[in-house]
Parts: sequence; C-alpha cells; structure tokens
Amino acid sequence: MEETTEFSPRVLEQYDILTHDIEEVIGEHEIKTILEKDGKLKIYWGTATTGRPHLGYFVPIYKIADFLRADSEVTILFADLHGFLDNQKSNWEVLNKRCEYYQFIITTMLDVIGVDQSKLNFVTGTSFQLQPEYTLDMYKLAAVNTVAATSHAGAEVVKQAASPYLSNLMYPILQALDEEYLGVNVQFGGVDQRKIFMFARTNLPKIGYSKRSYLMNPLIPGLGKPVDGKPAKMSSSLPLSKVDFDDSNKAIKNKFKRAYSVDGEVENNGLLAILKYIIIRKFIDTEQSIVIPRREEHGGPQEFHDYASVEQAFVAGELYSGDLKTFLANEVIQLISPIREAIRSKMDLYYEAYPELKPQPKKKRQPKKKGPPPATLASLDLRVGKVLTLENVEWSEKLYIETIDVGDDQPRTILSGLRNHVAPEDFLGKNVLVVCNLAPRPMKEFTSEGMVLCASSENDIKLIDIPEGAVVGERVFCEEYPGEPDLPTISKGRYSKIAKLLSTDEDGVCQYREAKFQVSSGYCTTGLPSAKLS
Repeated sequence: MEETTEFSPRVLEQYDILTHDIEEVIGEHEIKTILEKDGKLKIYWGTATTGRPHLGYFVPIYKIADFLRADSEVTILFADLHGFLDNQKSNWEVLNKRCEYYQFIITTMLDVIGVDQSKLNFVTGTSFQLQPEYTLDMYKLAAVNTVAATSHAGAEVVKQAASPYLSNLMYPILQALDEEYLGVNVQFGGVDQRKIFMFARTNLPKIGYSKRSYLMNPLIPGLGKPVDGKPAKMSSSLPLSKVDFDDSNKAIKNKFKRAYSVDGEVENNGLLAILKYIIIRKFIDTEQSIVIPRREEHGGPQEFHDYASVEQAFVAGELYSGDLKTFLANEVIQLISPIREAIRSKMDLYYEAYPELKPQPKKKRQPKKKGPPPATLASLDLRVGKVLTLENVEWSEKLYIETIDVGDDQPRTILSGLRNHVAPEDFLGKNVLVVCNLAPRPMKEFTSEGMVLCASSENDIKLIDIPEGAVVGERVFCEEYPGEPDLPTISKGRYSKIAKLLSTDEDGVCQYREAKFQVSSGYCTTGLPSAKLS
C-alpha cells in the first residue's frame, strides 16, 4: 500500500535538492521520514581506488555538493580493499598512495566548484574493514547467500570472468556491510550499482541491521561511438573516450573534435550528457546564459537559458555538433585547468600512486653495433587484417583455411588451428591481427603466409578485438618501442624472443612487456585478462 504521510515544506525542499538529476531513488518515504525527524541525512559515496579520476567524476561530485547544500553529513569512502578484491585492480604496495591521491583530487574538485567541505568526512576501507566484528559479519552474510546471488549482485560493477576469483564474490558483501559500519542511512552511487544496493537492502536485515535507502546518479556516455546500440564508456583502455585531468588543452580539443555526435540525435550523445550533468552547473550557479559561439556567416552566437533549450535546438537542427564541440572543449579546459595545475604540484604523489606512468630515464646512446637491432614488437610486421573467406581443412579437424586482406596487392592464405575454439560466424568478416613477416609454411597442398594472433588461457582461446575505425593493413605499434619490421621475414630466434613477452594485462589489453598495443583508433583488447598471445 502506498504511504501517504504528509511532509513539511522544508523536507520537500531538501528532497528536491537531494534528488535533482538523480536517475533513481529507492526508499523515498524513508528518506523523507528521516529528514522530518532528524533534519538531515547521513550519506556515503564509495569509490574504488583503481584508475585515475577523470572528467566523469564531476557527476557524483556535483551531487555531493547538492547533498552538502541540503545539510547532509557526507562520507566519502576510498574503497582500497574493494579495489584490491575486484580482480586485483590495485595492489597492496600502492593502496595508501592511491587513497591519498584520490582525496587530493576530490578535495581539489570540490574547491574548484566552491563547495564548503566542513561536513565532509573521508574514510579508507581498510581503516575498519579488517576489524574482527566486521569480519564476523562478513561470514554471517556469506552464510545466508549463494554464489549465484553474489555474482548477480556484482555483475554490473565487478569484472566478470568465466572462472572468477573468490574475491570478486566478496565485493557485494563488503559494500553492504559498509553501510552499517559507516553509520549512514543512505548510500549514493551510479545506476550500475543498483544490484549491489538491492543485495544490501535485502540482506542486512537478515543479520539484524536495518535496510538503507539509495540515490543513484546516471552514467554518462563517453566520447566514443556506441557499440551494438550501447553507449560508449569512459574507459581507461580507450584514451579518446574520456578527458583526464592532466590532459593538455591541445589534447582536450582533439578529443572533443573527434568525439562521436550525430546532429539531431540525443540518445548516447556524450557531448550533451557532459553539458547536462557537468558544464551546465556553472551556468545554473552563476545564473548566466549559455552562449555557444558560431561564425557570423552561420548566424552568429546562440544564447540559451537552460539545458532543455539547448537540447531542443540540437534536435531541431538549429544547433550543430561542431559548434557544441568547440564550446564544450573550451568550458572543460576552464573547469579542469586548476586541477591540472594542482596535479603538477603533486607529481611525486602522482607517480607513487601510479608508478607505471612514471617516465623512465633515457638511456645513453650506445655506439652502433653491426647486425640487426634488438628484437622488439616493432620487429614484427603485425597488421590489421580482414577475414574474407573461411573454410574447414578436409584433412584436419583443427584447422581453418582463410584468405585475409592485410593491405597487400593480394589477400594472403593462412591456416589457423582455431576450428575447435572460434566459431565461423565469429571469424568470417572480422578484423584480426596478423603476423605478416613469418616465413611461409608449407602444409600439404597449402602454404600458410602468416599467423592470426590470439589470446589464450588454460581453458580458452579468443580472437583479439580490434577497435572500431582501424584501417585494414595498418601496423600495430607501441609508442615505447618504435622501429621497422624485419623484412621480408623474421628469424625463428628473434620471433621466439618477442613471443615470450606478448600477453594481456589485467584489463585484457594486449601488451608487449608492459607497453600496450595500439592502432590509429585505440588499444587492442580481448576478453581474457592476464593471458598469453600467440
């Protein structure tokens, strides 16, 4: 039965502030009841200390500003232990520095948008999650839940795998218990957290704790093109999909220039989402009109008074993507420039938190030696190819025979032992990576003129995913290892040295040593983390 309690105007005003731009609320009546009784909420937002915070973090940060404006007590949890449990995205050695860096960035973001932080509390997960009482409650929740239930709860947040780590299943349990041990009555997060929220709301009462309420912000799409109808994510493996706080002005302008946007289409449009949930707040807070520059010959600047009028003009064909890109690039530069300068003053902390980003000292040039240079990824003629035809080899149950366009005058014939691992429909017509400078290999009546590079684990083999926009025939490269391929063929010894160092990282991104594979449109990835490439 629907609850019909009447609430005071003060409560309704606070609730409007709390839920502005919120996509979903769970426990509306409970929230209003707490506001009526206590005058404020106790809210927590958790963020796993893994990748570097970027422009998209302003979506929750602006909501935290709203919560503080509505007299809420806000706790920000730096979920260091969660980050470690989620497929070991963060290792123990850097956990403390990551937390320190996150707090530095988030306080700087709040300073930039002028937020009073006196009612803001920062907590690290390991400061209370290793206590005996917490551990006992963790066991209690584990005792009343199944593997299927915890897997379902974390499906949208925790990295999924065919054979997941046990730590992945603990993630939802810890996030549920955090509500009790942080002493809050509301948890805030993205809509991708919904299953974990419902897991907590269902299970905490089973061990004697009260259920909480939830506020969920939308997830804004990245700057890339939607894939299979789903919005592009702001992803670390796709550098053009997001704006990093340490990006140069030139890099920001280039990212917006290349951003995906179809004139008149609102759905999955990262430009409009950034305006609606981030940039618009400056104009609301200062009561300024939105002025989007446009050349005089095209009608001159356009002035808008709210986001709705911008979207209406975009849909009507009165505002174009190009004008919006220029406007947003300039606004984002203004917004993050103070953060970028703050990061430059903390480069020691930056590199301690992310040691893999620290530039290596340049080695002194050695006198040139006779003979070929050391074998690196650049020694491979590794190209993007497109599978044109695919047939089974009659005399083998393991082999396919393919013709693959790798940018030469004629397609190449290649035999691959993938018949028991890759379905024909997942192979034919696909872009793949081909090693093109192996010596031709006679195989009965055929000669194989290359090798399709794949990722393999103990139980699985997968093709490598080529980012959309890659050109057939272009070479794969690593910025850290420039050079030209061994032509016409690479020796077995040199290839063997390179092959031992080919793998995928913990996110499934292809790498040589620890340098990521790139093509013109981004990094090459696969669904197998920490796998071999061969």
